[in-house]
Amino acid sequence: MNISLLDILDALPVGCIVLDPHRRVRTLNAAMESLLGYARDEVAGLPCRHVLRSRRCIQNCPHASDGAPSPGGRTDCLSRHRRIIPINLTPVRLTTDQGAVYLDIVEDLSPIHSLEARLNQTATEDSLVGRSPAMERILRLVPMVAGHSAPILITGETGTGKGRLAHAIHKASPRARQPFIRFSCGPMAEEILEAELFGKTAPAPQPGRFQQAQGGTLYLAEIESLPPSIQTRLLRFLDEGTIQPQGGHPMRVDVRLMASTMTDPATLAAAGRLCENLFHRLAAVRLDLPPLRERPEDVAFLLHYFREHFAQRLKKNISGFTPKALSMLHAHPFPGNVRELKNIMEFAVLVCPEGDVRPQHLPGYLLRQPQRRGRKE
Repeated sequence: MNISLLDILDALPVGCIVLDPHRRVRTLNAAMESLLGYARDEVAGLPCRHVLRSRRCIQNCPHASDGAPSPGGRTDCLSRHRRIIPINLTPVRLTTDQGAVYLDIVEDLSPIHSLEARLNQTATEDSLVGRSPAMERILRLVPMVAGHSAPILITGETGTGKGRLAHAIHKASPRARQPFIRFSCGPMAEEILEAELFGKTAPAPQPGRFQQAQGGTLYLAEIESLPPSIQTRLLRFLDEGTIQPQGGHPMRVDVRLMASTMTDPATLAAAGRLCENLFHRLAAVRLDLPPLRERPEDVAFLLHYFREHFAQRLKKNISGFTPKALSMLHAHPFPGNVRELKNIMEFAVLVCPEGDVRPQHLPGYLLRQPQRRGRKE
C-alpha cells in the first residue's frame, strides 16, 4: 500500500476499506476505523465480511464476480460494539502496478436517518413538556447541561418524566447521533446485573450496556437498587473511564452516565443504600423534577396537550372537555404524575366518540372517588 495513498484516504470524510483480490482487508482509513471501532492493524488480513459484517456481504458480495463489481446501494454494517449502522456501500475495483485492488467506500447514513427521524417526530407523548415555572426552568437547563459530559443525577417521583428528561438531554447533546441506552437497576441477582452492565467474555462474548452505549449515553434508573459492589465499579468508571467485563480485562469506554432515583439521594446515602462517593460524583449536575401536584398550571396544559395528541393519533374529532369532566380531572391528585395523566387521556379519547370528553369517558376509578359519588353530568 502506497503510504501517500493511505494519507489521501485518511483525509476523506467517508469510510474506505482496501481489499486484496481474495477480499481480505489490507487496511482501513481513519473514518472507517472510527465507524467500526477497529484499528487497521488488528483487522489486516481478515476476510472483509468478518470486519464490515454487512448484510450485503452475506447476501450478495459486490466483489464476488470476476468482472466489474456489482452496483452498490444502501445496506447496513455491524460495529465492534454491536451497533447496527445504516450505510451506503459503493464497491470500486482499481488496477495498479501491483495488481487489482478492491475498495469499499462506506458512507455512514446515521446522520441522515437521525435527521429524518427528527423531522418526522412532531410533539409526541414522549416529549418533555410543561408550562409551569418549575418545568420551564428545567427545560432551560437542558441545553446547558447537554453540552458537557459530566454525569447527571435526576430525581423525581414515579411518572414525573425522569427517563424523558434524560433522553431530551441526550438528544440535545453532541452525542445525539450515538446510542441512548436505558437500563432499570431493579432487583436482580448480582452476577446477572454485573454481566448486563459490564458484559462478559464466557461462554460467549456478550456486550453489556456500557459497550452498547459506546459514544452515547447510558441512563440507569433506580440507581439505589444496585448492590454496593456494582456502585463501587460505577464510581471507578466515573474516575477512570474504564469498565471490566466478567472474565475480561479492563477496557476504556466513552459513555456519558445519567442516573435517576425516586427517593431523596441524600436520604439514600445516609441510609447506606447509595454509596456516598457515588452520590457526590453523580450529583455534580442534579435535576429535580417536581410532582404534578406541585405544578397545577401544568395539569390544564397537559390535559389539552395529550387530548390533541391522542385525537390525532386515533383520527378522532375530540374538541375539548365538558366543565364537569374538567373539574373532576383538576380535582384528581395524580399520584402517578404525568404518566397517569397521559394514560387517563388516552383512555378518554379512546372511549369518547367525538365532541367533548365527558365524565363517563374517564376511567372508572375517577368516577368512584367519594367526592364525586352520586354526581351526574
